[in-house]
Amino acid sequence: MTTLHIKLLHCVHITLLCLLTYSSICRGSTELDWSPPPMIQVGCFEIERQALMRIKAAFTDPDGKLSLWTGQDCCSSWPGVACSNITGHVERLDLSRGHFTGGLSSSLTDLKYLTYLDLSYIDFQNKTIPEFIGLMERLTYLDMSCSLFGGVIPRQLGNLRNLVELRLDYLSCMFPAYDILELSWVSSLSSLERLEIAGVNLSLASQQWLQSVNMLPNLKSLVITSCELAYLPQTLPFVNLTSLTDLDLSYNKFNSLVPRWLSNASSLVHITIDESGLIGRIPGLAFENMCNLQAIWFKGNLLDGGLAELIDTLADCSNSSMQLLGLSDNELRDYLPDSVGRLRNLNFLRVSSNSLFGSIPTSIGNLTKLQDLRICDNQWQGVMRDAHLSNLVNLYHLCIGSSNNSLVLDFSADWCPPFNLGFLIISDSQIGASFPAWIESQTNLGSLTLSKTAISGVLPDWIWKLHLHYLDLSKNKLHGNLSEMLLTKGFWGRLDLGNNLFEGTLSRLRLSNFLELSLKNNRLSGAMPSDMFDQKSYVLSLDLSGNMLSGNIPTKWDAMKTLMYVDFSSNNLSGEVPDTLCVLPSLVWLKLSNNSLFGEPCNSVTAFEKLKSIDLGENNFSGNIPKWRGYSLEEIRLHGNFFKGSLPEELCSLPNLHVLDIARNKLSGQIPPCFGKMTGFSKPRKPLLSNFYTEHVLNIPNHIDMELSVKGSDLTFDANLPILNLIDLSGNKIDGHIPDNIGLLLHLESLDLSNNALDGHIPASLASITFLSKLNLSHNNLSGQIPSQNQFQTFDDPSIYEGNPSLCGQPLPNMCNPHKPDKDNSDDSGVSEKMTRDVSEKMMLWASIVLGFIFGFWVVCGTLAVKKSWRDAYFRFLGI
Repeated sequence: MTTLHIKLLHCVHITLLCLLTYSSICRGSTELDWSPPPMIQVGCFEIERQALMRIKAAFTDPDGKLSLWTGQDCCSSWPGVACSNITGHVERLDLSRGHFTGGLSSSLTDLKYLTYLDLSYIDFQNKTIPEFIGLMERLTYLDMSCSLFGGVIPRQLGNLRNLVELRLDYLSCMFPAYDILELSWVSSLSSLERLEIAGVNLSLASQQWLQSVNMLPNLKSLVITSCELAYLPQTLPFVNLTSLTDLDLSYNKFNSLVPRWLSNASSLVHITIDESGLIGRIPGLAFENMCNLQAIWFKGNLLDGGLAELIDTLADCSNSSMQLLGLSDNELRDYLPDSVGRLRNLNFLRVSSNSLFGSIPTSIGNLTKLQDLRICDNQWQGVMRDAHLSNLVNLYHLCIGSSNNSLVLDFSADWCPPFNLGFLIISDSQIGASFPAWIESQTNLGSLTLSKTAISGVLPDWIWKLHLHYLDLSKNKLHGNLSEMLLTKGFWGRLDLGNNLFEGTLSRLRLSNFLELSLKNNRLSGAMPSDMFDQKSYVLSLDLSGNMLSGNIPTKWDAMKTLMYVDFSSNNLSGEVPDTLCVLPSLVWLKLSNNSLFGEPCNSVTAFEKLKSIDLGENNFSGNIPKWRGYSLEEIRLHGNFFKGSLPEELCSLPNLHVLDIARNKLSGQIPPCFGKMTGFSKPRKPLLSNFYTEHVLNIPNHIDMELSVKGSDLTFDANLPILNLIDLSGNKIDGHIPDNIGLLLHLESLDLSNNALDGHIPASLASITFLSKLNLSHNNLSGQIPSQNQFQTFDDPSIYEGNPSLCGQPLPNMCNPHKPDKDNSDDSGVSEKMTRDVSEKMMLWASIVLGFIFGFWVVCGTLAVKKSWRDAYFRFLGI
């Protein structure tokens, strides 16, 4: 054996000795352990394989994901199962996104070495979360997101003291008070580093929820979003969250100030509390010395001040790490301080849609790392020059604008920007009459908005060479022949040229080139091509309103499967509305008002699938009111047509109807009694939540503008239409009484029944509609005394009741005669007296019968009981 061989053997011997020594020390022994090493398990343990088979049997598996769970070796080839390379025990079980349905077998507890369990995206069919999960004490990771559990979260989860990450997103549960709302079990998870709860109902959560979370010293990430939390503690006795780096409490209902205890969580890197009702001033000093902070997102709250103080405080950190500052969609009445230029690491600055004033500081040009600058929709004054932007070499998204149109953009004609934008929005600003030449250099531009900037003239040819998928040039003074422009470029995502001076026809329009198209309020003329809607297309929104289009609406609409929004109002269209338009499967908003259309529109439609709003006002439609049905139908306007007949009772079956305008038609008959049971008017209307996808990605509005008459004034309702409750039946020939149950429409705000033939008294129940702010009952045949209770005390304008000679009482000059009974009230009194008399006579009859029976019984039976001779004779007569 050579010297080299001896040395190698010696090294191997020393290595084995070290390994054995280390093994002994790890077991707490001070002596060397020379016993043979443990055998490595091959395959899997039978008890664990059987447990997995029982778990499999508890599920329905339509995709056959678990069909591969066959054979004896569950560790090597069973999807979702992973075992330890040392012990052979099952350590990981991932059943996520398997499209399983069913329950969770208690055999799970036989997997005693399990550390990782993912049950997300399983349909547990509203079954309760099993308490036995709390026995899996080795778990370090547990995910039950989107698992369709029901019931309550068991407190036994608090036994999982080794848990490092817990995800409970969107469990589809409504939790009763004492089990989930305390969250006290969370405080026992001493090893927890990440807690994520989203989309569960914590609306009644105890004020102590944060104190329970505060007991977790290792917590690094806390996410509790969309849980309807109603309380955000302002202070804590002590802050134990010394490891916390990420905090997200977005989409809750706090209605409270920004908490000051944030300043004691000095390890925080990201803070996000979007759309959660934060109010008041931002406490800038609460962020003092938080130099590790990289992101603050407080978007969509009600914050009204403190921006300048916040930025000053953040800028005081000589080594500030701030990268993202998002405070858009608040009510900030403040200015942007010069100190913003000291936040040298800032990538995103979003303060749009506030009330920021003053000039835009030139120091913003120091933010050389800035990629996203959104300062539009504020109240800026002064001048913004190219010097503000000349150093922003990384800028990709730019949004500039002032809601009061007082911002002047003075960019030199030969300016060549150092950046290449992907998104550019300039709105409500003065940029001069010429189209900005510097935009031609932005070859990466995919989205361009120049709206309400007063630019005029024709569009430059180079605009069509940009790779735009979104172009909004609305509300300017641009002109030219639109027919040629529409063929210049192929596919568009969205094109909005509305409110300009474009001319031409639609003869060469191809809807297949668009997802959304708005050409409203221009000077387009001529007829729509007959095959315009017969081309396969994925168009979602089409607005041709406010032009001079004529002719019929084309009849072939079968290809428009995706169309959601149609507005052809205020043109010169004639003919009938094709049923193929009315039955489009995706149609949500339809507006055809102010044309010369006739016939019976959408009369063959018995039920709309998705339609929410329909406006057919100011046309020549006739026939009966269509008997439409549809759960989604919310707003109907048929104002100013020639509809006849009576009001259909089917209107009462529209559960979400809250705007009904059938004024100025030729309707007759009575108001159906079921009108008092229209549920859409008996419940409050909530402000319509922004649908991010339709409004910001697709840019489709979530309502149509509707012109409604309120107390004789024509008002246009746009964004506030979804929260309005209005009924207008004025200008018809409706007769009979106003239903007494109309007072059940508790949230009705505007009621106009004027210029009809209604008679009888004004129902006293109207006084109970406390939301009723606009009322018109003039020019009918109403009689009797005007109610004076509750809401009627505010209706002190005599014009509300004029034209009803038999009405009396305030605010009319003719007082009621106290000695002359009201006819309707007399009739009611007579009926009441008759009912009372009938009841009295029946009671007297029954009383006579009962008294007669009692008297006769005691006369006979009492005598027999007293006189023995009579009793003996009576019994002999009976043969007893």
